[in-house]
Amino acid sequence: MSFLLIFSVVHQVLAQSRTITGRVTDSQSGQGLPGVTVLLKGTTNGVSTDADGRYSLTVPEGNGTLAFSSIGYVNQERVIGVANQINVLLATDAQQLKEVVVTGYGGSQDVKDITGSAAKISEEKLLNQPVQSFDQALTGRAAGVQITNASGTLAEGVSIRIRGANSISNSSQPLIVVDGVPTNSLENANQFNSGNGTRYNTLADINPNDIESVDVLKDASAAAIYGSRAANGVIIVTTKRGKSGQNHISLNSYVGMNETVRRPKLLNGDQFILIQNEKALNRFGPGTPNSVIARDVDLNGDGQPDRTDWLDELFRRGFSQNYQVSMSGGTDKASYYGSGDWTDQKGVLVANRLRRGSVRLNLDLQPVKWLKAGISSSYSQTLNNGVLTDGYLAGATVSGYNASPIFPVRDASGNYFLDSFGNLGGDVFTIDGTAYPFYRTFRLNAVNHPSAVLAYQRNDNTSQRLLANGYATIEPVTGLKITTRFGIDYLQNFEDQYSDPRLSGLGRALGSGLVQDNDLRQNLWNWANYANYTRTFGADHNLDVTVGVEYQLEKQRQIGSYAANFADPKFREILSGLFTEPLQPDGSRYTQGFDSYLARVNYSFGNKYYASASFRADADSRFGENNRRGYFPGGSVGWRLSEEEFLKGLTVINDLKLRASYGVVGNSNGLLPYAARTQIGAGQYADINGLSITQVGNPDLAWEKSKKLDIGLDASVLSNRVGLTLDYFNNNITDLILDAPALRTTGIPNSVDYVRTVVTKNIGSMYNRGLEATLNTTNVQSSTGFRWTSALNFTAIKNRITTLATNLPVPEGQAANPNDVVASNQRASVGRQLGVFFLPRWAGVNPANGNAQFLDAGGNVKQYDAVARQWLTADGTATTPISTSDYKYTSKSGYPTWYGGFDNTLSYKGLELGVFLQYSGGNMLYNATRAGLLTTYYNNNLTEILDRWQKPGDQTNVQKLVLQDNVSTQASTRWLEKGDFLRLRQLSLGYSLPKPVLERFKLSNVRVYALVQNVFVLTGYNGTDPEVNSNRNNTTQGTNGNIAFGVDNRSVPQARSYTVGLNLSL
Repeated sequence: MSFLLIFSVVHQVLAQSRTITGRVTDSQSGQGLPGVTVLLKGTTNGVSTDADGRYSLTVPEGNGTLAFSSIGYVNQERVIGVANQINVLLATDAQQLKEVVVTGYGGSQDVKDITGSAAKISEEKLLNQPVQSFDQALTGRAAGVQITNASGTLAEGVSIRIRGANSISNSSQPLIVVDGVPTNSLENANQFNSGNGTRYNTLADINPNDIESVDVLKDASAAAIYGSRAANGVIIVTTKRGKSGQNHISLNSYVGMNETVRRPKLLNGDQFILIQNEKALNRFGPGTPNSVIARDVDLNGDGQPDRTDWLDELFRRGFSQNYQVSMSGGTDKASYYGSGDWTDQKGVLVANRLRRGSVRLNLDLQPVKWLKAGISSSYSQTLNNGVLTDGYLAGATVSGYNASPIFPVRDASGNYFLDSFGNLGGDVFTIDGTAYPFYRTFRLNAVNHPSAVLAYQRNDNTSQRLLANGYATIEPVTGLKITTRFGIDYLQNFEDQYSDPRLSGLGRALGSGLVQDNDLRQNLWNWANYANYTRTFGADHNLDVTVGVEYQLEKQRQIGSYAANFADPKFREILSGLFTEPLQPDGSRYTQGFDSYLARVNYSFGNKYYASASFRADADSRFGENNRRGYFPGGSVGWRLSEEEFLKGLTVINDLKLRASYGVVGNSNGLLPYAARTQIGAGQYADINGLSITQVGNPDLAWEKSKKLDIGLDASVLSNRVGLTLDYFNNNITDLILDAPALRTTGIPNSVDYVRTVVTKNIGSMYNRGLEATLNTTNVQSSTGFRWTSALNFTAIKNRITTLATNLPVPEGQAANPNDVVASNQRASVGRQLGVFFLPRWAGVNPANGNAQFLDAGGNVKQYDAVARQWLTADGTATTPISTSDYKYTSKSGYPTWYGGFDNTLSYKGLELGVFLQYSGGNMLYNATRAGLLTTYYNNNLTEILDRWQKPGDQTNVQKLVLQDNVSTQASTRWLEKGDFLRLRQLSLGYSLPKPVLERFKLSNVRVYALVQNVFVLTGYNGTDPEVNSNRNNTTQGTNGNIAFGVDNRSVPQARSYTVGLNLSL
């Protein structure tokens, strides 16, 4: 009986429900679509299609409707009726798939319709990377954008160049716009004297996880709306915002480890003793004892020979961790996005650590149809424990690379070892048992104790940053939107430096020590008011007009002080009365501003013909009163050939568009506040204090101007599986701002107390020309769900200086052009690439005697006998030394002439593998690290020195080693190396849980991933990393840092990082 009852119930249930099956396919390709949601409308009963697009869903008997939805496709609904099988074709949704580029001031355009040159980098390429600032994640991601890391220390400034350097003395960094407001994006160079403080990248204050997208505007048509600040290109950052009906809570976290990949190969203790003794023997002759330094030298008295690998003391395995929680959602009346983030990163250099906490709130309100208002705000606080790496013989890497490997880390009591004078390095040591008097006080360690540098120097940078703006938009009539937006960028930065009196360097005498403080406060206010009008006339005419005004005011105050000669070494703060010399104050203050008028018109006809024009007028307080206002027009046209009748029959072509643009933009980035004003400084003459003019004012000082031409092609073929973008650009830069000596006719002496009196003028020009290519492909898209996509970008660029000063002729017998702008061993010279090297030419080592050889102006060999301290001709006759008249310009500079990236993504059923390659080349790097570590002084050397010349007939590139020979290793082409490289920048593997599992646990997304950054690099460069730029002073007028590009001066190696993480969304 019970069996019959159960059977009856089951039979009734089955009679009341049935199973619907079917397949969902793409309407164009006919392939099955996996992951499509099939839902019984009005219920929570639903399933997802499998890898072949098939589904099976049990539904109650009776009438019902199935809803089919998938991202990127138009939703469909089908009435069930009596059917048991329902197959559906889904069409792509052009609106959902539209990729939009933000063009500023309320404007945006479909990537397919834009007539300027722009690139878009999506959120997916920025997320989950253990970088300190988002600009580091842009490396190799867009054609024409070159990003160079200064070194491997945390939060270092990076050099961003869009289509090359666009100035000699001003900054070449692009304008950074965050949520519609221009920000302070210049590297926060230290304010300490001697240039030894920490350097902090202000872009590290922006949380990369909050970024929705990054748009890069490269040509004049796209960027001219930003006028005087757009010569170097514009990077527009859009942060995340809430969306109506989509409420999410997201938890993101990663942890990671990092380590050095390439270190200098230094001599060990035994090798060091061998080489040092040979240097002395060659210097002083056979009478020198064979063991000037005893092999069993025991300085700390522990009974064991002292042997130290200073690189192991200098570097460590770093650790990074990041935690973020965010909430977003909204209705048709209000939406929100809020986040909190904490990052803690320990660098590969001991004592280098970065901690940052940030919060963000983005809010949008639309109480009525015609009014919308909102805010974008973020606050961050960052503590960067920096490490001094440069500084003559004082920094960590300088000390660590040069320190003697027979110098002990600690004494027998476990304290840092002190020299014979009680200092932490930098003095002489007595070596018992040596016979030669000079070496009874042999300088074993002429640099600081590396571990003591890390322990007893402080280089801290504390930053607080508020980025906020509010807007209100009204729409009084359909198509017309009027917006006011007010933004603030407030930065408070405190730098604190201390150096123990027992350490040398920092421009101070040994024993004096140093304490320095600097407080920087900067306010930037920006108020923009603009109107956008959009209208379609008939079916084919589309018009978009923008007009507006903008005002910006910037105030900065810097107060600093330093003191030395401590009353007691335990005093490590600036307090009155604790130093035996007076406290030295320092400070500056300025206010600068500008106002602007702007307009832009975009027109298209029938999605076939396009035209755009923009105009901006800027007035800047920093320029001369006669040229304070600049005018910057731009325009572009486009023609979509694929819409023409003669191409419509070619089904292989999905889209084909030609475009061209031309415009003028200005550059004032990094210009000093009073560059056009006469400046007076204090001086002394014949022991009498007084004032003198240090800069002559120039009322005619005007903007640097960039006249940009761009011709491009956009194509999409093979069912949009292959996309190609090509661009030719020609950027002519005129009216370059440079400092020139004041003429005697001004009545002002050219120098006072050896300080040159200058006048700032527009006296130069140069150009950047090149080609860009971007190729996006869908290589495989199978019915099983396997997909492989690639993105390749390539840039080739040529730079030339065309005019400087008055183009004075080169005097006979002089190698250098008197018009050159000089920065160390590099120059800006007419007819040459920016930053070419000007050096003696290395001619190798004479195999007969081991002398270093160089070429004179006529190409004849001159050799240097380091023992006799004499210059000789090739046949051994005495001759004159190599001089600047023998120097030659190199054909290449530190700037790459080609670069790009190659990104591959392979995915299958939630599993995703990413492989990202970056490449660069065509440049030369000056390996100052190698030059410094092959000298014949008392410091340690590279193992390369073991291949030195020892006897007649030796074929080598390392000359005979003679103690204190600084001529053979002088700056020359010997230290120039090719900078070409191919780097596996990132290798990532991630897995996202399938939709049925997510629905079961009421989750919207769960993804776990692992990635490795800086996996390997293929290069012929002998330094630690070919992607380096030690001369980072390239953001402020007058520093000429754009010239001295591509120098490796004991930089910290870039690290390889291993990261695992989790993304979870509710």
